[in-house]
Amino acid sequence: MYFVATIGIVFCLYTAALSAKLPASWGRCHKSNPEFDECLRTNVEDAIHKLKNPTPELKLDSFDPLDINELYIGEGKGAVNLVQHFTNVKLHGLTNAIVKSFKIDFVKNEIRASSLNPELRLQGDYDVNGRVLLLPIVGHGPCNVTLLNMDIDHTLTLETFEKKGKSYLRVKDFKVVMRPEKVIYKFDNLFDGQKDLGDNVNKVINDNSAEVFEDVRSGYEKSFALIFLDLANRVLPKVPQEDIFLE
Repeated sequence: MYFVATIGIVFCLYTAALSAKLPASWGRCHKSNPEFDECLRTNVEDAIHKLKNPTPELKLDSFDPLDINELYIGEGKGAVNLVQHFTNVKLHGLTNAIVKSFKIDFVKNEIRASSLNPELRLQGDYDVNGRVLLLPIVGHGPCNVTLLNMDIDHTLTLETFEKKGKSYLRVKDFKVVMRPEKVIYKFDNLFDGQKDLGDNVNKVINDNSAEVFEDVRSGYEKSFALIFLDLANRVLPKVPQEDIFLE
C-alpha cells in the first residue's frame, strides 16, 4: 500500500455506510435537496471528525492514526534525486480535515472536492539513497514527516454497472493535487548514525523544504491516487446507487 490522505477515504466510507447501519448521529442527504452538495459537504466533514473514535455500526476502528504498510516515492526531476522508501507508517491528523467543497456531477459521473488538513504527521521507518540539492544522502531508521495546512483537490471519475437488477458505482480514475503550506522533515540515523552530519543534512532539507517537496510532489500525488482508487473500489461496488444517493 501507499501513503494516504483523508478525504478520499472518508468519501468512500461515507458512501459505503449508507448501505450499512448508518450511525444515528450522521446526517443523510436527498438528491432533491437544492443544497445537496452543501449537505454532503457538511455531513462528510462531520463523519471525518467522528471517525477519530471507533464506529461499531460500520465495523470501523479509530481512523486516527491510519496504518500504512508501505510508501514508495521515486526520485524527482530537479533538486531531489532521492528514492524514498517508507514502511510501518502511522499517519496522524486525518480526522481533523476541513471539507471546503464537494460537488457531484451525475451527467459526467464525476466527484470534485477539496479539503484542508491543519496537520498531517507521518511516522515510520525510512530507507533513502540519493542526493538532495547536490548533497549525498543515505540512511535508514525512524522518520517523521509533518505536512502543515495541506490543501488537497480530489477528482474521482466514476462508472456504473448492473448487478442483480441494481445499479452500482466503481471508481475508474482518481486524481489528487496536494499543496502543503510547509513540510518539516526529520530523518534519524542518517549516514549510519553520524549525528553531526545527519543534523546538518536535516537542516539543509528543512531550510529548502518547499523546493524538496515540490520536486517529488507528483510521486506523492500518484501514491495517494492509487490508494484512494483501491479503497474506493473495495466499497463502492458493494453499494447500490439508490442507497448512496437518496431520492
